[in-house]
Amino acid sequence: MIVHTDGASRGNPGPASIGVVIAEPSGHVLREFGEALAPTTNNVAEYTAVIRALESALELGARRVQVQMDSQLVVRQLNGSYRVKHPDMLPLYRRVLELIQRFEEVTFAHVPREQNTEADRLANAALDRVPAEESAVARLFKLLVDGKAEEARGLLSTEFEYRRASDEDAGDAEVFLRAWRRPGAGWQPASIRVTGPDIIFEARRQKEAILWIGRVGDGKVESITEYRDTIS
Repeated sequence: MIVHTDGASRGNPGPASIGVVIAEPSGHVLREFGEALAPTTNNVAEYTAVIRALESALELGARRVQVQMDSQLVVRQLNGSYRVKHPDMLPLYRRVLELIQRFEEVTFAHVPREQNTEADRLANAALDRVPAEESAVARLFKLLVDGKAEEARGLLSTEFEYRRASDEDAGDAEVFLRAWRRPGAGWQPASIRVTGPDIIFEARRQKEAILWIGRVGDGKVESITEYRDTIS
């Protein structure tokens, strides 16, 4: 059997998926499928696609399989040219080796992307069905405006970058807000909320979100806390 596999990850790591096509040497397709995965890296997705493909080929009664994919790294690792060093890869690599033992012959071949289009299409179709993941900054904004302080603190204990106010931040609240609307900054305001002395301002640009909390006193911005997060 000829097996085509592909793994995809938007954000790397980010929402991920696989695509698998299993066909006879004549080209007759026996089985094809795409599957969404939990957020992970592209290489994990590539290995997962190989595992799912070999498991499926066993179900179809295959004894000899050639796996074709456009990931040169994974092909070279499975052919023994490269070592697998990353700890996240080792369990997947070992699982592939276990599955290989159940066939008479398994070979791995690198093919150009244009020869792997159907597996790629299935992977991307599965990925398109994954709901867009809300950025942590957007979740933080909602918790703050809803007054859910404990949940907000829990979210902030994860991997946020932040900074405190500097001398450059001095100025009135409107100047502060106008500064982050300036075209050259590349940020697009998403949400602004004034709650008492606090201004909570969310902005976004490609693959990134940012949240500023400005505390205003006597018409001046007394402090700013900044949080950044990557959008997949």
